[in-house]
Amino acid sequence: MILAKALNDLSDVIFPPQCLGCGEIFHPQSKQIFCPSCEENIRFITGNICPVCGITFSDSPAGSHLCGNCLEKRPYFSYARAVFSYENIILKAIHQFKYGNNISIGAIFASFMSDFSFPDIDFTEYSFIIPVPLHIKRLRERGFNQSLILARAIEKKRQIPVNFSLLKRHKFTETQTGMNKTERKQNIKGAFEVGDNKKVAGNNIILVDDVYTTGATVNECAKTLIKAKAKKVTVLTLARVLQN
Repeated sequence: MILAKALNDLSDVIFPPQCLGCGEIFHPQSKQIFCPSCEENIRFITGNICPVCGITFSDSPAGSHLCGNCLEKRPYFSYARAVFSYENIILKAIHQFKYGNNISIGAIFASFMSDFSFPDIDFTEYSFIIPVPLHIKRLRERGFNQSLILARAIEKKRQIPVNFSLLKRHKFTETQTGMNKTERKQNIKGAFEVGDNKKVAGNNIILVDDVYTTGATVNECAKTLIKAKAKKVTVLTLARVLQN
């Protein structure tokens, strides 16, 4: 224990905590991830939202209500909630985590996400957490699954076990960057399968991903789980794309 503490203290000196946005050095015991200046450029997902997909209504006088997309066709998941708006500093930091192989940023984000209050989500209702899986080819290229890192932190905080092998991505798909909603939906169609339907049937499941863009990926995952007789699927993401 003494050696572990000494190593942690040494690590704080050599690699002191920094603002993820601008790199400002924090006090070694600081729990901050962004400095006050950078925090001003961050939007948290709060206020009036669609109770299903979680899109925000910044100027709506009607309060929280179903959005047009969810009225037209309900997604397979029951709820989708996110912490940040995917823009500015958050977008850059997530890119460093996801494509720059910066696991330390991922660990900080994961800790923050696990501590985030999702006020309308009762975590005691859920049997396990599933991270959105990567195809084995993509996993080998990247070296890690960013969604699993986020899911592990929630597992530790909420005491809900992670099952990372139950949902599998058996179809290799093109990167969805630059695709519109229709193209994303078609690209991801049929990409997932459940390894053991009996483990899914009758359970409430939390599905974790890094970014919600159009919802095509998480909805296809939820569709696969619901067809395997999952009772309810709730989506939690670190960030999401918001309408301006």
